[in-house]
Order: sequence, then C-alpha cells, then structure tokens
Amino acid sequence: MAVPLTRPGLREVNREQILRTILRNGPLARVDLAHQVGLTTAAISNITRTLIDDGLLYEVGATRGNRVGANSILLDIPEDTLVLGVVHQGVSAIRIALSTLRGRILMRRVIMTPAPYTPAWATDCIARTLRELLQQCGYAPEALIGVGAGLVGLIDVQQGMVKRAHRLGWHCVPFGLLLAQELQCPIAIENNVRAMAFGEALLGESRDWLDFAFVYVGTGIGSGLIINSRPYRGAYGGAGEIGHITVNPTGERCSCGNDGCLETIAAEASIVRRIQAQGLLLPMNGHGGAKESVQALAALARTGDSTAQAIVIDCGESLGIALANLVDLFNPGRIVLHGAIAEAGDIFFSSVSRCLHQRAFSTSNEAVELVASTFGTDAGLVGAAAVALDSLVLTQNIKER
Repeated sequence: MAVPLTRPGLREVNREQILRTILRNGPLARVDLAHQVGLTTAAISNITRTLIDDGLLYEVGATRGNRVGANSILLDIPEDTLVLGVVHQGVSAIRIALSTLRGRILMRRVIMTPAPYTPAWATDCIARTLRELLQQCGYAPEALIGVGAGLVGLIDVQQGMVKRAHRLGWHCVPFGLLLAQELQCPIAIENNVRAMAFGEALLGESRDWLDFAFVYVGTGIGSGLIINSRPYRGAYGGAGEIGHITVNPTGERCSCGNDGCLETIAAEASIVRRIQAQGLLLPMNGHGGAKESVQALAALARTGDSTAQAIVIDCGESLGIALANLVDLFNPGRIVLHGAIAEAGDIFFSSVSRCLHQRAFSTSNEAVELVASTFGTDAGLVGAAAVALDSLVLTQNIKER
C-alpha cells in the first residue's frame, strides 16, 4: 500500500497517486482507491471530485459493493474526450500519433525524414501532422492536452533540450520550446529508448517490475534503465548508452570515435554488412533500408536458413557480452529486448541468454528474464505517451488549458 500523504501542500501528490492507481489497475470504486492509496474515503471523494471537474476522471458505471444491496460507482480515466500527441524520433523516420490517456494509439503516421534535417523542419512536420490527425479523428484542437516526444540523443528533460544528437548534427537544441511555440500546448521530451522503457514500466507487461532494463537494437543500440518504477537518467542524462560499451578493443571505428563499440558489431548497419559479406540474398518487399534488411534476415532465420541463423546468433552473442556487463552493474531481474533483429524470435533470444548467463556474475537461481517488448512496433509511441502522461497529466493540474 502507498504511504498516505495528507499534510497541507501534498494534495497534488495524493492526486497523482490516485491517477496512477487507476491507470495501473483500471476502473476502481472510491472505497478500493482509499484502500490502495492509503487515504480516507472522505479524502478520496474530495480529490476525485476535483479530478472529475478537471476532466481527468469520470464515472463509468456501478459494481456490486461488499455490503448487501450496496453498489459502488467506478471511476476511470477518459478514453475519448482528451488526447495526447505522441512522437517517436528515429534516425531515418519520425512516427507521429494521437493517443488516449491510457496510451492506446488512435491513429499514426510514419514520416520518412530527409538526411540531414533541421529542428525547424522537424517541429513543423510534427505540428502539421498532429493537426491533420486531430482533424481526421474528429477532435477539436483543444482536445490535445499535451505532447510527449521520445527523441534521439542526449536529452535534458528539465530544460526540454536535445543536448547532443551526433547522427542528426543537433547540439543544444531547445526542442521542447520550439514545439510548444508551434503547437501552443505543453510538451514533455525524453530520450527515445528511455521513453520506450517508461512505456513498459507505466503501461506495459513490466509494470509490476520495480527494476528492469529495456534494450533497443536499431540504427544505434541504447538502453533505458528503470529503477523503482522510474526512468534513471544519470547525472547528465546519459545513463544506458550500452551501444558504446567496448566489446572488441581492436574492432572498427564507431561513429562516436572509439573502436570496437557494440554498435559496430550488433547495430542494424553492421548486421547488413554481414549479410552482404555472406552474399545472402534476402526476400525484400520494401525499399531495402537497413531495418527492412534486418527484418528480412530475421524472417529467413525463422525458416531455418543456416547462414541467416549464424548471423543472428553472432549478433545475439555480441549483445549478450554487453548485457552481462549491464547485469553485473545494474542487477535487473528482467531485460526487455526490442528491434528488428528480435523478430528472429528464440534464435536471437536464446543466443543472447546463453552468452549473458555464461558471463554475468550471478547464480543459477538469479537468471535474468529476457522478454520482447509489450507494444511491438508501437513501443516508441506508447513510450512517448507514458512520458506525456507522467509529466503533463499525472503530476500537473491541466484544468486551465
């Protein structure tokens, strides 16, 4: 049970606890909220009345109470009156969508990005696309109560700034402010992989795990660390840069300037180079980008092709070496793996697990659970929704919007 906080000035904390509890556990009666949050039913009634006035809670019907003949009114977060804009930025594409306050994606767009592109181009593209999505879904502009964005690079969450995104050539970009000026609504930003991790923690199948890691293998390789159900950023926002762990000191030069980083061995571009070196012909349906090539490789490996399987296994083993270091430092009970290469299924997961458990300093009864992400290709969008929910809804009063 949560520790009750009832002293003056802590009403906002109790409000946040109530919203988080309903978000996690679904529609609840006031008496059940009181039990789970640790407040009196009178306090619960007062706070939920305000939340209903703010439009953040509504009564959804009645359920049979514990007392004979008594029914309890259920409270839930609205699904169809307020929406969030959600953005997942990759190196080659931006995914933009509308989300409910429960993280359910209503409509999405994938915008392939030019190379390079400027922050001004990105803000205009995101704002224009969100306005179009609102119109297509039948929402008035004021229904958009905020935007969450998972962005590439080193992010200063408090300042809303992209401190450094070397693949995009962005340095000290006040992206949150730029987007807020364009859309005239609150903006919350986070590193894109850390956002995906938070989506798992707040809305996904890992929400009952206090501590876990989310690892994404894409153009780069990054991890989001969840400690006590919260994202861990480190002193300067750089926690989780697992892609730049050295796994081969005499290996090839990485984009970061070091030699033999994990990204030079297991990221999508390096996987494609292995495919080409092996002369492997892939069944391609798309435009032939790195991600589509890795997806085709994963599909071919699942059919039993030995060359494809060898490439997948080699990638998994390299990742397992890096994850063993992560496990020794962070000691999570679960690691969520996400990316095109993970579509190879057990071939990939078993190779990662085997190498990880051979190298990590742990006993047999401390095995780390490896699982796929809850939301698949929508992991970035749901992660952005979690960032928006946490910053703009759960902890803020948005009545004046």
